[in-house]
Amino acid sequence: MKEWNATKTEYQKDQSIQEWLEGQAQRSPKAVALVCGEEELTYEELNKRSNQLANYLRQMGIGPEVRLGFVWSAA
Repeated sequence: MKEWNATKTEYQKDQSIQEWLEGQAQRSPKAVALVCGEEELTYEELNKRSNQLANYLRQMGIGPEVRLGFVWSAA
């Protein structure tokens, strides 16, 4: 399994994950970003969905100072 998952990559330390994702979505919008079973998301789709989630959380009054946990369910 280690050989298959040897994906260590150096990232810019002066950039947040949000900034990196925005940039990647601009550079390679149609490239596959995530794969879960049969579903694939491009960087463009991932960026769109993450923005939708961020907007929803803001509407619920959840800001950057609030710790938030997620539970994944592949129903």
